[in-house]
Amino acid sequence: MIVKNSSPSREDRRLKHILGMLKPQLDFQGAQARELELEYLRLIYAVSQIRKQGENAQGYFVITRRGMLNRLKQLEQKYQGNEYAELLMISSSVYLGPTAQPDKTEILSGIVRAAVLERVDGRPAATIHRNMREFILTETILGQERDVRQVKDEKRFPFGVRWDYYGVVEKLQT
Repeated sequence: MIVKNSSPSREDRRLKHILGMLKPQLDFQGAQARELELEYLRLIYAVSQIRKQGENAQGYFVITRRGMLNRLKQLEQKYQGNEYAELLMISSSVYLGPTAQPDKTEILSGIVRAAVLERVDGRPAATIHRNMREFILTETILGQERDVRQVKDEKRFPFGVRWDYYGVVEKLQT
């Protein structure tokens, strides 16, 4: 876990911390607009602080609606966050195309059922939606950081924040 004012260990210097946030949709009114801005600020702040400690880090802010991209570009410019967090707009069609792998197709089948039904195979639809969001975020980050290894132990998450995605890329020693 990253802690302020601590000197990075030799092992930590060989890691690149990957922080990810996924916002599937917001209406940009009132509290949701403020939430989007705070989430973006949290991401760029965390990446900047990890880097100040002498470690490497990269943030990814993933969205699923084009309208959100315009708002995030404004925030990126306002807070000069482009060197800390990459904005990625993805489409579900990436996962629905004819080349979709069987496991992706099965997950998407569950999502479609969850959108229509309250429960799917005994699981609440909300669980299915959450699993799909995690799947999309993980696949998107893997597309950017090929060697990333996801860390699921929240005790190891930087700053004690429950990131939508946290992973590390181990660097080769030179």
